[in-house]
Amino acid sequence: MRPLHFYKIAITLLLIATTGFYNYAQKPKQIINVRDYGALPNDGKDDTKALRNAVKAAIAQPNSKLLLPAGHYHISDPLALKIQSDALSGKLGKNPQDQLFVPNKEYAIGLDFNGAKDLEIQAKDALLICDGWMEPLSFRNARNISLNGITIDYKQRPNNQGEIVNMGTDFVDVTFTKEEHLAKDQIVLRIMIYDKTKQSFSGAGVYYKRKEQIAPNTMRFYGKDIRNQSKLGNMLITYSGFHYRPAILIYKTKDIVLNNVTINSQAGMGIVGHLSENITMNHLKIVPNQGRYASTNTDATHFATNRGFIKFNACEFGGQGDDATNVHTYYTSIANNDPNTKQCDIMVDRKNYTHSSYLDEPQAGDVLAIINKNTLEEKGYVRVRQFWTNPLQDKVRIEYDGEIPNDTDNYYLINITTTPQLEFKHCIVRSHRARSVLVKTRKVLIKNNTFSNTTGTAIHVGAEGDWGEGTASEDVIITDNVFNNCGLGGPNDGTIEGASAVALHVKAPNKNIPGLHKRILIENNVVNGGKHAIVIKSSEDITIRNNVFNNLTNAPISVGTTTRLKAYNNHGTNTITIGNDQPTLPNQY
Repeated sequence: MRPLHFYKIAITLLLIATTGFYNYAQKPKQIINVRDYGALPNDGKDDTKALRNAVKAAIAQPNSKLLLPAGHYHISDPLALKIQSDALSGKLGKNPQDQLFVPNKEYAIGLDFNGAKDLEIQAKDALLICDGWMEPLSFRNARNISLNGITIDYKQRPNNQGEIVNMGTDFVDVTFTKEEHLAKDQIVLRIMIYDKTKQSFSGAGVYYKRKEQIAPNTMRFYGKDIRNQSKLGNMLITYSGFHYRPAILIYKTKDIVLNNVTINSQAGMGIVGHLSENITMNHLKIVPNQGRYASTNTDATHFATNRGFIKFNACEFGGQGDDATNVHTYYTSIANNDPNTKQCDIMVDRKNYTHSSYLDEPQAGDVLAIINKNTLEEKGYVRVRQFWTNPLQDKVRIEYDGEIPNDTDNYYLINITTTPQLEFKHCIVRSHRARSVLVKTRKVLIKNNTFSNTTGTAIHVGAEGDWGEGTASEDVIITDNVFNNCGLGGPNDGTIEGASAVALHVKAPNKNIPGLHKRILIENNVVNGGKHAIVIKSSEDITIRNNVFNNLTNAPISVGTTTRLKAYNNHGTNTITIGNDQPTLPNQY
């Protein structure tokens, strides 16, 4: 008989050979403290080199723990400073995103975690202060990452705020503090007015006709729309950029968890996830710093062409210049299709492109739906055999199984394999521009959230051909949420056909197609304020029940181009609007 330890050794070797798990699970993590590389918090010195060296050491040693002790760290980059200066001064044109937010454009990375594996980052109460427009944290080609506790902010923020101190018939005067100084010639792309009494943006974004400096810290903005939204003592917020690099990029990364991460400002989006798998955010905050009212210039988070799941738990969003989250994949154009070789090129729209500015890629085995451009209906499917990338030409060549129509100008392809499960639970979303949760994926749960004072519809289940973003959604549950005073800004700021709480909608040349969104349940929600609470179009198998509607100016539920809809046991109203294009009346109300 062999001794017991022989079998223990055999089992251990089997684990190593078959899973590779034993190696890391049994070994203690290597501690890498940024102090040991010269990054001392709160000393006021530039920590860029020391932090980057610590990050390189952590990447070189898989199964590491990177430790950033509590305190302030300063990070900068010459390229980032030049980009910031050129953008704000107008050297990059009236809208700097036209030159900056394009593929293959050089940009600055603060801390680059490219290739990191089995890495835990402990940064509780660590504040990363960035100087210059950059991508502060970049996770590319990474695996099994835990990011804990860090806060990201900027020395010079990409938006400014000042108090409205005087008003004329067509102008307002705004005084900026030294910290919030708005340079005389600094570009301003959009203005939002913040009502301090209501603790909310007052309405839609507004645009000035001209501005002039009338005192060292005071700017006069001309425009009746600005004047009409303003009150003495309220805050005027200027945005000097729209899309740029995110505060955190998650690209081709698998199994990443963000715990207690905070983003106070960014000249672009807060988090962008692209071509990644399994992203979890617990207690994420994308909110302004204390005393401020604007956070990111555009979306708080944005996820495109991902796999697995995307989970939000107990997160908070406020003051961002666009959606709290948008989960989708891309409609791609088809070119050079050869039915004999079964090969074609697919391309994301060059105007909007991808939100990471990297090429969008399918994988072998992925299923691509053939989409009618006029209606966004799925007309057929092909499966990818293999693919070849050409980043410099912004296209991917695929070899496929199946048939693509000959008139390819009338069709898109969209990757329906990359429709991750979405959970958005126990979150607070408040006072921001545009929509809160923009859904273009499948298997969705939006539960126990509070949405307040949004300029757009709080939850938009949509497919948007004009933005090149889809696909139509299926199996969506929206339950136990509270909506307060949403849809403040009108159609230009994200309100979909007057819906304050929920809109099921499709943006296509022909909108009168039922059945694109399927199997949607909207129940046990409370909607306070707005025009309509819920708008339903281009859908089928919809149930709306046990909701409470308060203080609406129009019928709470508006329906068009939809089949098999049930609405019952809803309270606070007894009317429902059925559009002229509605082929089937609700079974119950």
